[in-house]
Amino acid sequence: MSRILGAAVFVGSAAIALLGSAPAYADDASYLAALDANGVFRSGPPNARLSAGHRFCNQLRAGSTPDQVVNDFVRRPSFGGPSMVDDLTVNLRPVIDIAQHELCPDTLH
Repeated sequence: MSRILGAAVFVGSAAIALLGSAPAYADDASYLAALDANGVFRSGPPNARLSAGHRFCNQLRAGSTPDQVVNDFVRRPSFGGPSMVDDLTVNLRPVIDIAQHELCPDTLH
């Protein structure tokens, strides 16, 4: 009887773990990897690149469209240094697209 009870607890626990596990979503590491794989926004330290991606996601969640984020982008020389700002400015739309897919898929419509 204890074997049956033990097996039932194991099967029940496994089912709860599978049902309760969160769906797989992209994360910071996949965002950085996607930037590198696409050859965009490769300059600057990872934390600055992540900060930019999360900032874009926040703007999108606040109701901006990707085109509005591009148009409203403020070129800040102090943000990650001149080469990083130039890199981001030239590649802004692909970076926003990657951020949407890798950091904030909830903003895709």
